[in-house]
Amino acid sequence: MSIFISLFAGLGLFFIGVRLISSNLRQVIGRRLRQLIARAVTGPGSLALFGLLAGAVMQSVNAVIHVLVALVTAGAMDRKRAFPIIRWTNLGTSMLALVAAIDLHALALCLVGLTGIAYYRQIDQSTRWRHAVGALLGLGLLFLGTDFIKSGAALLRTEPWLRLHISELGVWLLPSFAIGAAVAWAAQSSTTVVVITMSLAAGGLIGWNGGAMLVMGAGLGSAASAWSLAGRLQGSARQLVLFQVLLRLQGLVLTLAFYAGNRWLLDDPFGRLLDQFQMGLPARLAAFYMVVQLLSDLASRALEAPSLRWLEAWAAPSLQENLSKPHFVHDEALDEAETALLLADKEQQRLLACLPAYLDALRQDAPAALTSADTRQAAESQVLQLCEQFLVELADRQRSRDVLERSMVLRDRNRLLASLQESLVELHQAAQVAGGGDDDDKAGRATVAQLLDQLVQSLHLMLEALAETAARAQPDAEDLELLRSLTHDRSELMDGIRRRLQGSDLEAGLRQAVFSATTVFERCVWLARRYVLLLDSPLTATGTATAPSTKT
Repeated sequence: MSIFISLFAGLGLFFIGVRLISSNLRQVIGRRLRQLIARAVTGPGSLALFGLLAGAVMQSVNAVIHVLVALVTAGAMDRKRAFPIIRWTNLGTSMLALVAAIDLHALALCLVGLTGIAYYRQIDQSTRWRHAVGALLGLGLLFLGTDFIKSGAALLRTEPWLRLHISELGVWLLPSFAIGAAVAWAAQSSTTVVVITMSLAAGGLIGWNGGAMLVMGAGLGSAASAWSLAGRLQGSARQLVLFQVLLRLQGLVLTLAFYAGNRWLLDDPFGRLLDQFQMGLPARLAAFYMVVQLLSDLASRALEAPSLRWLEAWAAPSLQENLSKPHFVHDEALDEAETALLLADKEQQRLLACLPAYLDALRQDAPAALTSADTRQAAESQVLQLCEQFLVELADRQRSRDVLERSMVLRDRNRLLASLQESLVELHQAAQVAGGGDDDDKAGRATVAQLLDQLVQSLHLMLEALAETAARAQPDAEDLELLRSLTHDRSELMDGIRRRLQGSDLEAGLRQAVFSATTVFERCVWLARRYVLLLDSPLTATGTATAPSTKT
């Protein structure tokens, strides 16, 4: 019984270690570090190095894909650069299998001792080192669990009945393959299956054929675990996950062909090659796992063109994804201040020109909107966040007064755009409340609908005029005067509407919807006027247009 408890504890420690490493390192990958990664991985060499290190350290391709999804979704990395990283990450995960082939007992105890000292000194309470200590503990527990499995497997060699049943895995290859796939799917890691298989092989409980089938089955389980992630994603993010599924399946087909040819056609040349290096069975299985990864990489490279075409057809970028990507700003422009400022201005002009589209669903004479206002706002707010980060970094790099003043003006415009987007979404919400009133009050709903249409048409005209004027390099005085007249204070007019409705027989829900709509309209006019002031005097108006809160 103590032997089985040792094996059970070893498995538990191993799984805890894998989860601690993955979860803590994922926390370390913050926004700033993701930006550094996006800039660092530009060439083939840096892509390979990052993929290998990420796979070796995180020991989870799915965890690395999560990081790549965040980078691609945020527009910080092109998805075509992410595909090679996934290939190299798969190779990087095989490093643990090679390490597990050596004696890890002393290293495991040292790692656990170091983390114990870190906890005693309360280093784990530090925001800076908390996740590093957690990852170190996970690594120690992973190695300690592997050592427990090896020890328990070695003791099981003395049990004849168990050796008889385990040895059947070398004869019945399909059950071995299925077990490897199931465990890899449950553990979300093919490396887990390989390390456990190596531990069983070190204890003499499994032979070469059974171990090889477990390793190959782990590839299918890894593809299944990646497939489970795809259901929650779409667009480019989904393409990254499906690329991993394809890579695993293509590699599995090639590996099965390699195994069958090596065993039945060529009289085991792979085994004779390993004999020259005097490798034991655990090391042979680690080498075979490396061959599996290499064959997956080769198959993926050979079928790259049709695979990418299939991914484009199967997971085309969504409209929201296209809206969330900047059209002008990019990190390479930060080295030239004038270019960077021009691109940021162009990006803001584009987003300003998109504001009238928020009102299309509310206008009676407008064509059907392609996307809802809240979906558009969620996507375009990401572009504004990237613009904000772009301008902050530009100000940090370029210390001249002119660049600082102009970047501050652009940042003020950025905040005004964000507030305008949020306000337009609130106007949609108020209109939805007004449209859902009591059916018995048809006259009241008609009055409210007419009022809302007037507000929407007026606001649409105002935003179109603002966008047209902002798109000009030097707005003339007449255009600016027209904008100032369009964006004059409407508070008295809106207050008059609210006072008239206060004493009317209008249903309470409709009255509240009108109050909300008029308040949001008044705020939009105020925000548009602040934007006009920044257009009128882009250098001297620095800091004068702080966007107000959108809460009322």
